[in-house]
Amino acid sequence: MRLRHKILTLDSTPQNLVTRETVHSVNTLTVQNIMETGYAYLGAETVSSTDFGHKLYPGQSFTVEMASSDDLWAVGDSGVQVAIFVMDRA
Repeated sequence: MRLRHKILTLDSTPQNLVTRETVHSVNTLTVQNIMETGYAYLGAETVSSTDFGHKLYPGQSFTVEMASSDDLWAVGDSGVQVAIFVMDRA
C-alpha cells in the first residue's frame, strides 16, 4: 500500500483532487474540509457552488473508493482548504 497526502486551497475554479501517478488498482480517497468556516463542493468537472454532488461543511470529510481512471473535482468558498489523503493498494 502507498499513502499520499496534500493540502489544497480551493476557489471557484474546479480542481481535480486525484493525483495522476502510477496507480494500478482501486484506491481510497478521503477529502476533509479543514477550515472552521466555508464550504467545499465535490462533483464532476463542471462542479460549482450551486451544482455539486456533495457539500463538505467545515470539519466534515468524504471518503470514496475509486478506480485509477476516476476523477473527483472540487471548488470551494475562496480560500477554503481541504486535506487530501489517498491510499493506493497494489
